[in-house]
Amino acid sequence: MGLVTLHTQALRASAVDPYLKLLHRGLRAARLNNAFPDRRRLQASLDALRRAMDHGLYEELYLDSRTGLPNMATLTRVLTDQEIAPESLKKMPSREELVAREHQAEVFAQLLQKYDYYTYVGDKALAPVDTHRTLLRRHIPEKGEAAFRIEMTKLDGSGVYMHLVIELSQVSSLWRRAMIDLDEDGETAAADEAFRTLVYRCAHLDAETIFVRLHGIEGVHVERVTRGVIGPVIFWLPTTDGTRYTMELTDPRLAQGFAVWRGAASGKLQSPQMLLTCASDFAAIDVREERSNDPLSPLLSTTLQDSERPRYQDIRTRYPFRVFKDRKFVATKGLKPLAKEIMQAAGTRNLVYDLR
Repeated sequence: MGLVTLHTQALRASAVDPYLKLLHRGLRAARLNNAFPDRRRLQASLDALRRAMDHGLYEELYLDSRTGLPNMATLTRVLTDQEIAPESLKKMPSREELVAREHQAEVFAQLLQKYDYYTYVGDKALAPVDTHRTLLRRHIPEKGEAAFRIEMTKLDGSGVYMHLVIELSQVSSLWRRAMIDLDEDGETAAADEAFRTLVYRCAHLDAETIFVRLHGIEGVHVERVTRGVIGPVIFWLPTTDGTRYTMELTDPRLAQGFAVWRGAASGKLQSPQMLLTCASDFAAIDVREERSNDPLSPLLSTTLQDSERPRYQDIRTRYPFRVFKDRKFVATKGLKPLAKEIMQAAGTRNLVYDLR
């Protein structure tokens, strides 16, 4: 195990199985709602990766060392396998023939494993690495208004897996200038490339910052921004050969806490450990109480420099909205104390689900 390129951790075959099993169970235990990416699709990708490793199609799995999640190359790999599966299966002998001949030569055994893998992955709903759609919520022709819902699911450049929803409205005279088009029948909507790029570039920001930035577009009224984020994930694996799974956690509280935990507790544990974090972030006109219950992400208002506060206050006065942040943890027994220490240090009370 070790870093192979920038922020990329190679997880060898012996470590892949416990990692994928824990992450698969952790996603289920997290009880993720519709604000988050579809955990079933992510689990399907993890299952496909596990099968590929079991069949010897891949020798290692690549993780983002900042977040502990499969990186872009890894998630894209199974999507590519799915894309080529139908054509590949057409070129291969039938499964019956491969089964009959698998003992004759190693090549037939390998082809049988590949056949079974392509058959499995062919019809699965796998996790997307980047999807974006614009939906029409309502159209009021007599008022010249329309409301839209923008949805994006992506593996962000920061290494986390996220789902972003933006609900906004705009007046018809400014649809083109706001870069969202309503068709002539007033039934469907589409965002042009410039607006898609704007949302894409803002996706890594918190909901409050996105809310404020989109309100800078003339004619646009933002009603709600919701972000559901899976990650970071801390994964620790006991080894006997001195190798370590390397993490480059970018959050200082998480990194410092993990370093202390590893020094104090890791030598006493004999089983793999995982801490999965999942954050939800809302900025909306109908949020009742403004606060952050996320020990890793304070409110923007608490981090602003004095020079930035007047503009911030002006925006909040003109566009009344509130922000609520939360984070839940899923932890094995060995890493549960780390989650509690992080919460205690930040003064938050968060859900911590057991990962068995």
